[in-house]
Amino acid sequence: MDDELGEVLRQARARKRLSQGKVGDRVGYSASWVSRVESGEIQPEERALRDLCDVLDLPAEKVGLESDVNRRKVLALGLGVGIAAALPSTAAAAEPEGVMERSLFRLRDVAPAPRTALVSSLAEARRLFHEAQYAELGRMLPILISGAVASNTHDVAARAYALLAQLAIKNYKGFAWIASERARAQAELTGDPVVMGEAAQAMAITMRRAGEYQAAIEHLHEAAVRLDEKPEQLALRGSLLLTASYSAAQAGWRGQAMEFVGEAEETATRRETAAQTLYIPGVFGLDQTSVYRISIHHALGETDQALTYSSKVDPRGLPNAERRGRMCMDVARVWRDAGEPERAFGALRALEQYAPQEARRPKVRSITTELLTTNGEIPGLRRFAQRIGVAA
Repeated sequence: MDDELGEVLRQARARKRLSQGKVGDRVGYSASWVSRVESGEIQPEERALRDLCDVLDLPAEKVGLESDVNRRKVLALGLGVGIAAALPSTAAAAEPEGVMERSLFRLRDVAPAPRTALVSSLAEARRLFHEAQYAELGRMLPILISGAVASNTHDVAARAYALLAQLAIKNYKGFAWIASERARAQAELTGDPVVMGEAAQAMAITMRRAGEYQAAIEHLHEAAVRLDEKPEQLALRGSLLLTASYSAAQAGWRGQAMEFVGEAEETATRRETAAQTLYIPGVFGLDQTSVYRISIHHALGETDQALTYSSKVDPRGLPNAERRGRMCMDVARVWRDAGEPERAFGALRALEQYAPQEARRPKVRSITTELLTTNGEIPGLRRFAQRIGVAA
């Protein structure tokens, strides 16, 4: 990228009176990334460049991109929501109000789209979730959901709503109930036990977050009994069992927690395929059960067991960024509660390396705030806190 583009962006930011940090927050990157773009050190990808244009009120052609008018013409030609969903909307749509309101309460009035386009867009949405690209996913989901609902493609709509629920659980939990219920309603229309199971898992996690542990477990059990021994259904059953185990552990019900996780481990050993990718929440297998064991034993107050399982899994071997980030988050909580703040911070730094957007989750910010309050002298902690939006 030449210096001219960086200067155009810098001048536009100055006119808007926005700091590099504020621009970075709105497009899902750090202030240092914005600085490097403006100085010409890096060339942003097209999506990021369009987001910058949205935030800075710059016409796309000013930075060498096709204009939004031409992009809208492409959509008007009826080429399908698969193309629309691959194009970013405004940066504001990635904010909580934008993502949830556009997906739940203000669906776009769009024409029905071909099923192939919707399925392709769903695959891209799943990829963004697995790679912890939550800002990009937030921009994509409102368009995907609008197209799926308009097309009465209930399985795609259910899975898109389930993704929205997972996004809400991670970042905007006040909306998780509504998104989960929309996923359930769409899934019921399919009669497909796998689609219904995925929606049930999103609803059960929402129930657990509200302290409704028994209701969550019962909901998961009802979904699990509908599944048979086909590889995809077997994998989903194992994933449901892990969620049930963690729900029981959160409630302090050790017997149930161990029963569920033991059954999940047994399920993982008899799967017919080595790696069965699910729509939600990711991948099921023996590594997944070990990662869940960290959370389960931590919830039960069994620190030694949690650390034993954390030592058995190399996060670099996990299948995607979301899972690696989740494991690092769990390990950080274990070390924090074990009175090892430096090791807790080490896990958070690893989390940021594997999944930068995962590091900006409210839970990560909460742990970081705790560490700052009690152990603010840890080298690098204050800079880390600033990067993820915690006031040092």
